[in-house]
Amino acid sequence: MALTRPIILSAMAWLLLFSIYQNGLQGPFLFDDFPNIVDNPAVHLNKLTAETLLNSLDSPDAGPLGRPVSVLSFALTHYFFGLDPFAFKAVNLAIHALNGLLAGWLMALFLARACGQTLSPTALKWLPLWASAAWLLHPINTIPILLSVQRMTELSALFIILALIGHLKFLSATTRPRRLAWFAFGWLLAWPLAIFSKETRILFPLFAILVTLLHPRDVATPAPRGKTIALAVGLLAAATGAIFAYLGLDWLNHGYAMRTFTMTERLLTEARVLWFYAGQILVPVHSAFGLYLDDIPVSSSLMQPTTTLPAVAGWALVAATLPFAWRRWPIPAFGITWFLIGHSLESTFLPLEIAHEYRNYLPSLGLILGAGWVGARGLAKVRLDHPKVTAALAALLPIVVLSGYTAMRAQQWSDPLTGSQVEAIHHAESWRANYTAGQLLFKHGHGDAGDPIGGRMIQYHFQKAARLGPSEKLPLIGLISWACASRRPLTDNWPGELAHRLAHTPYSPQDRTLPSALLNIVVPMPDCLDRKTGLALFTAGSQNPNIAPSLRAAFLDAAADYELLGAKDPVSAQALLAKAVALAPGDPALQRKLAGFTAPRITQE
Repeated sequence: MALTRPIILSAMAWLLLFSIYQNGLQGPFLFDDFPNIVDNPAVHLNKLTAETLLNSLDSPDAGPLGRPVSVLSFALTHYFFGLDPFAFKAVNLAIHALNGLLAGWLMALFLARACGQTLSPTALKWLPLWASAAWLLHPINTIPILLSVQRMTELSALFIILALIGHLKFLSATTRPRRLAWFAFGWLLAWPLAIFSKETRILFPLFAILVTLLHPRDVATPAPRGKTIALAVGLLAAATGAIFAYLGLDWLNHGYAMRTFTMTERLLTEARVLWFYAGQILVPVHSAFGLYLDDIPVSSSLMQPTTTLPAVAGWALVAATLPFAWRRWPIPAFGITWFLIGHSLESTFLPLEIAHEYRNYLPSLGLILGAGWVGARGLAKVRLDHPKVTAALAALLPIVVLSGYTAMRAQQWSDPLTGSQVEAIHHAESWRANYTAGQLLFKHGHGDAGDPIGGRMIQYHFQKAARLGPSEKLPLIGLISWACASRRPLTDNWPGELAHRLAHTPYSPQDRTLPSALLNIVVPMPDCLDRKTGLALFTAGSQNPNIAPSLRAAFLDAAADYELLGAKDPVSAQALLAKAVALAPGDPALQRKLAGFTAPRITQE
């Protein structure tokens, strides 16, 4: 009977979770889903063999280690369900539900040993259940579910939680065989699976050290804390060294070469971003959530913007206070430390984009647990006429609010047009939100010659995106595509501005698809873009000195295809292809293409 109520409430939370996300599951693929799933033939598995499974791992944007566990899950989903966004999102939701169950188990394990003196037996029983339910239903976890590619985040969190459960069982096991079995499960199986789902889960030893510190000193426990922590530090150092050796010493410089900010600027900005994340976890504001958070301005110094210095000073104060908070406020201190460990890679020196909600998937669990502990302790100190009813209402209210916000977000992204327009309203200074709003209007048939209102909206969003992102090329490509397709004039010298950006501005990782994107607009629209203008765009990209030679060669390769398909000029195409091979002599595909190229003989009458 003791387990009946928690089991019933867990089932109710799962039913609520699925009902909340039902509309969102009907939505389309979004954002990074396209390069990693939709436009990635490697994961379009149609035959289940060892060879096809290995071939599916040939994914261009799957991270430095290839993330084989996540990629294989995409391939298997495609094999069983095809390229159906509902299936991909439904699998994500199922993984999230499983993660919530495992997170509740994990919290129950270490709270039972760490908080026996700070919480009543009733609070100790219900706090893990409440925290896991709040985490399951929190709107900050909407994107990892509805953005199919973020299964990488979910799977890596799944294996980290399993690894921590194994670690706690290892700490408390009383026989050597059990200790070895749990150690092997947590450290040798679950942790590698987490890393091969997403590389940032190399941080597991830091989480393990954190839960070990909460583990009480017990002479009867055959796993001394000091030796356990030393082992965790050693394994973390070994794994970090192996990954750095694999990536090479210059990978950071290469990464920042494709960003519009420096490492110092990113570190300063992340101090502000972390406060934003924490606020959205503890006191969420619906309009502040977003698929795109590129409207957060970069900190160029401690005083620009002015909130940078207070943000840095605030985290310094938190770090200085944490050691003293462990005795009186162990779980809030644990939660803050958990949050900071979770962000210690993605929100520090790595050359990633400034902010994304899905980075909070695992870190948010710590702050939610800490908030629940504070609430439970507060209720225990207040004399109430009906303590059980008051406690139930106090626990239920946050769940209701969080569920409402999540349902609103899921509904927003059930329809791409509605979702993109809401996103552009809530994040009006985001170039990506504006670009996506214009792109989806255009994609769904708005803005043709007979739709002046739709045309003005598309032009407004694309032009605003181009202004907000001074080095971005996609908004100008969108403007040119829309104008050509709707037979409108190319005003404001959009091709000229695009050529300038192609030749002189930094490239983001997503810009690797620009050669094919250009080819898709210049070939079908010869009446809109003449041959000289089309070639000028490809040439501009090939002349940018700040991008990799392979990408410059890709522009010339696309230009050769353009000359063949558009101008029907094989001589020019062969010359362009020869230049591409000169830029990337190690590319076997280019070499084969040039070797098999036979220009027709030109005879004079």
